[in-house]
Amino acid sequence: YVARIEEARRRDHRRLGRELDLFSFHPLAPASPFFHPKGAIVYNELIGLMRELYQKYGYQEVITPQLFDAELWKISGHWDNYRENMFLTEVEGREFSFKPMNCPSHCLIYKSAARSYRELPLRLADFGRLHRFERSGVVQGLTRVRSFSQDDAHIFCMPEHIGPEIDRLFDLMFEVYHLFRFTSPNIYLSTKPEKAIGEPELWQHAEATLEACLKNRGVAYTVNPGEGAFYGPKIDFVVHDAIGREWQLGTIQLDFNLPRRFELTYAAEDGSEKTPVMIHRAVLGSIERFFGVMLEHFAGDLPFWLAPEQVRVLPVSDKFLEGAQTIGERFRQAGLRASVDSRNEKLGAKIRDGELAKVPVLLIVGGKELEQGTVSVRLRHRGDLGAHPVAEVVERLREAKASRKLAPWEEN
Repeated sequence: YVARIEEARRRDHRRLGRELDLFSFHPLAPASPFFHPKGAIVYNELIGLMRELYQKYGYQEVITPQLFDAELWKISGHWDNYRENMFLTEVEGREFSFKPMNCPSHCLIYKSAARSYRELPLRLADFGRLHRFERSGVVQGLTRVRSFSQDDAHIFCMPEHIGPEIDRLFDLMFEVYHLFRFTSPNIYLSTKPEKAIGEPELWQHAEATLEACLKNRGVAYTVNPGEGAFYGPKIDFVVHDAIGREWQLGTIQLDFNLPRRFELTYAAEDGSEKTPVMIHRAVLGSIERFFGVMLEHFAGDLPFWLAPEQVRVLPVSDKFLEGAQTIGERFRQAGLRASVDSRNEKLGAKIRDGELAKVPVLLIVGGKELEQGTVSVRLRHRGDLGAHPVAEVVERLREAKASRKLAPWEEN
């Protein structure tokens, strides 16, 4: 137990964030992180991953406002069920709120045009910034903040689409979690909470539909009574990090209520007017929270493709600095995040500092290397791999980044 507590302390993302210069906080913006240049690289790489998968899984990205008239939240039900967690303000005598979630704004996009069954499923994704009034007693680092973004999406579909869409969502979830080495997530079916909107029959139908999807998928799950969203039941994914702690990340929520409240319709094949079903889903969840969880999971040793500094070139002395800079530029031209340690320090100090900065690849350059067109490769946690031709190293690292390998020289 003591060893586990000490290991958790060593992995604390707040400490790692400071040491690796990834993010910070300031009392003038409580519980709202500032991502520094290195942290912004990681943040944007996470979003880039999801954007790439959106192409594969058929999503369209949208951009929506942050500030809405209170009337929107009254229609959606947030005003009665979530107002204590919203930031409110007044504009020209009207009451407004910063959005705590994207779903109502996606309903407005759906309603902006007449829809046909031929357009469904319609999958809308949104990385818009969200604001929730978390009390000061519960905020903690990146894992509980007031300003954040989600890999958020909403699927508008017909009832017969529900099963196939949720099956595709399982594929997406498992693909992402495997990439980060989060294996065998626990799956929970969360049912109607005490504070909820909609008729009991709709809830019973939604819960039965989700349970049927879980059974058809053949996955083990646990019922979590009363923990659903106020507008619908949900499936939650809880992963285990490297030291066995549980973190709730992804969610799939089935909603028959918001489409009715916003009077959303589509023209069915028989010409009749019908109401679509809405599936809310997130894979990483809050990008900020996932950042913190992932940082602790890897103890700061981020996967090669995510590392803000992937390669650092270390000239043995100033005499070889110009050659080292040429090599560094070659790696940058190949799309790798490479730097050159140009300080007038001993090589041992440069290696130590590179290790402390958790740079995955250190490349040592001296007279022999420059003469032979090689670099001496040193990998984090694997040590010295000897001299390799520069072109070979460039290609190997470029491929490792493109295929999102955990570490360079990783075989699979």
